[in-house]
Amino acid sequence: MLKKWITASALVMGAMGAMAQSNESLQIRSLEVIAGAPTSSFTGEARNTAGRVIKEAVIQFNLYDAQGNLVGNAETRASNIEPDGVWKFQSSPKVPFTTVKAFDVKAY
Repeated sequence: MLKKWITASALVMGAMGAMAQSNESLQIRSLEVIAGAPTSSFTGEARNTAGRVIKEAVIQFNLYDAQGNLVGNAETRASNIEPDGVWKFQSSPKVPFTTVKAFDVKAY
């Protein structure tokens, strides 16, 4: 039970870190790690709040193990996100990780 609570806490912290990295044009609304074997994946949503079409969007992520060590990075990209549109992103990094945090959000 404690292990599940720690994992859930780590997921919430990872999502909060992602939302803190939203920018004025693209806001990360959710971020969830999907545990898997041998590696996990993650999914999320970002909303276009720019009031115009975002021609290209890039979100970069840090991946952490259960001890909080950085074990890798991931990147997601999308094109032509309509005003107020929601981008549903996903990534399946090849490195094992338990927590994900966005560290850079760009919208052009």
